[in-house]
Amino acid sequence: MTNMTNETNRTTAENETTGTTAANVITAANVTTSAKMTRLSRIFSDKLGISADFYLTEENFQSQRFLFAGMEQLRELAEMKKAGIFDFETVILTDETPADNEKTPASVSSVTDVNLQAAITGFVLVERRPSDDPACNDTGNCLVFTPAVSDAGAKRAFQSIISELTAPQFAGGATNGGATNGGATDGGATNGGTTANNATANDAPVHRICISEKELVDDVIEYYSKTALSFFQESGALLPSYDSVYSKSRVQKAAAVLQKVAGLPAVKESGRAFLAPEFRVLEICCGNGMSTLGLYEKGIVPLSVDINAEDVCIGLAHGVLKPEKTIVMDATALSKNLDAETFDTVIGFMIGTIYEFNKELWFSIAGEALKMLKQGGFLLLTLRAEHEAVWVADYLKSLGVAGEIIDNRDNETNYDEWIYFAGK
Repeated sequence: MTNMTNETNRTTAENETTGTTAANVITAANVTTSAKMTRLSRIFSDKLGISADFYLTEENFQSQRFLFAGMEQLRELAEMKKAGIFDFETVILTDETPADNEKTPASVSSVTDVNLQAAITGFVLVERRPSDDPACNDTGNCLVFTPAVSDAGAKRAFQSIISELTAPQFAGGATNGGATNGGATDGGATNGGTTANNATANDAPVHRICISEKELVDDVIEYYSKTALSFFQESGALLPSYDSVYSKSRVQKAAAVLQKVAGLPAVKESGRAFLAPEFRVLEICCGNGMSTLGLYEKGIVPLSVDINAEDVCIGLAHGVLKPEKTIVMDATALSKNLDAETFDTVIGFMIGTIYEFNKELWFSIAGEALKMLKQGGFLLLTLRAEHEAVWVADYLKSLGVAGEIIDNRDNETNYDEWIYFAGK
């Protein structure tokens, strides 16, 4: 990591005698790769005057679900605070709610302690390197702790430990240094309804920034997608040309499937739409995103997942898959890594060739896809052979879901020849 020290294993006692910097702490977190977090980057630049490299505490999206490394690091920071040696510039991220926007708080303390603590969605440790040019932003590094994509247990643990790190800033009135509304503070932050700043007893700047949880989730997903793409590019792997990968006829076939399913009697009789731009849609087994293009044609931007990192990176490199909406993930573990029953529609185009010897794997994927659906949601899977569709239908029927099999063969392509469709 640029300009980071190698002092990675200091104890609290050593810190008291030799001093601790944000650089030491970020290095100690064992994070070695920074990646783009578009929304946080923009806000930090506009509001805090810093163009920073961002780091998350966990190695991958799946680890971010449980925050093992991040929680350990937060506990260390809490101990440093108790010892009186916590002297870092920090940023508290809170969910941007209508109440926050209406209040346009002049300081952190203008929001009640209980409500603000519950709204905290992230904590950022800042290593700022001041610019020699007053017209330019400072540079630096930011270590981001966030439970935005974590499970309920990790979120509870985060809220518990974060209260120890942030409670003094939210108790009573504004602390030493106060805060300003609409102007620059000593910490270099402006309020403007989206940020607030106050200083701790040792004058280390503390900022509050409002960012919606949805935007923060997109930033976390983007971070890991771009990290994977960076590794792919640095590995020297061959990137095939766009035309050699993406087939117009295949995209058209995928879009036609969506159109056909939308008009099925089962959809019309349900009184619900199959797809809509505002729906939360999950696409499993997305590969390089060729079928995803068919969803885009219908105005749908899904959350796309696939276990094959190389295929995903090809899609990212060609700009087909969107980094903030793409995760390298094993579809047999969807419910471990995503919140169940949160998607309106789940789709899998040509999910894979199903044989007798591997059908249990695909049954697991189909079952996980079903878990992701809200009650009243729809599941669409396309397959190459009729027996594959029958196997999937029989398995899901054993779970209490009665779907239908549709013959979709034509003389033009061998894609999506059989469709399985069901409502939950």
